[in-house]
Amino acid sequence: MEPEPVSAGASHPLRTVFFNDHGLRAGWRLLIYFAMILVLAYGVGLIARLLRGATKGPQPSDLVKTIFQGVGELIFFLVILFLAWIMSKIERRKMGVYGLPLQRTALSAFFTGYFLWGFLPLTLLLLVLRALHVFYFGSISGLNRQILGWGLLWWVTFLLVGLFEEYSFRGYFLYTLADGIGFWPAAIIQAILFARVHMGNGGETRIGIIATAFFALFAAATLWRTGNLWLAVGAHAGWDWGQSFFYGVNDSGFQAPGHLLNPRVQGPDWLTGGSVGPEGSVITLILWALMAVAVILICRRRGPALVVAADRKY
Repeated sequence: MEPEPVSAGASHPLRTVFFNDHGLRAGWRLLIYFAMILVLAYGVGLIARLLRGATKGPQPSDLVKTIFQGVGELIFFLVILFLAWIMSKIERRKMGVYGLPLQRTALSAFFTGYFLWGFLPLTLLLLVLRALHVFYFGSISGLNRQILGWGLLWWVTFLLVGLFEEYSFRGYFLYTLADGIGFWPAAIIQAILFARVHMGNGGETRIGIIATAFFALFAAATLWRTGNLWLAVGAHAGWDWGQSFFYGVNDSGFQAPGHLLNPRVQGPDWLTGGSVGPEGSVITLILWALMAVAVILICRRRGPALVVAADRKY
């Protein structure tokens, strides 16, 4: 539901600084949104410092750490979802326009993204590296209850990672920024920010950071063509799950515990990704660029889409 147009009749001249024909301007809406995020982040920081001082003792196991990671991703996603809900009330819009509408096609779009745009491209990438004799899949861990439990735990965790990261960068933020400057300029900005945030990962490299920006543009392209984020969430989760659990390769310099395969890598870092994992390979950069182009060429644009509204400059 779009907000009612605001009459510009005999309004005060200063009103145009804050409002246009469609309500509060995009810049002010983003300012409110980020102000709420900063307040919450400050509160979380205080709590984290208190807990850090109160929890001295043995380090938790890998299983406990992974469960905490999943719970943390869930909390972060729910918080960002709640803030978007507040903004939807201010703007008098439905929550679905920000990228995650609850519709019948959501599940099929998610699994299409998971397997065809996430897990399958990763598999093809590793097959190319294997053909170049720089990657070997290695041995398979025993298919026991423990390894299957790890597979389920990582599946849930990366589902939450996909929801949180996609909605944070390409949900309310991208929708509103696109209202102000147009969709593709906004998509480029969010891709730069997405890459900048990933620079905080200890094991990242220059190629890996650039590739991350390309993935952000791919995800934005899926939004532009489908009108929602379900395919991008699936692709994000499918790539991460395949990378960390199924194939057991490094992700930003970290090898997840409980992985299925035990791979081996040899060759130049620019090709293999080195200790960073396949995301640091120049082939991944090319792959994600081609995937963005493929989405634009293959996927049929559906309307009324989120980005149809976002194409207007307010």
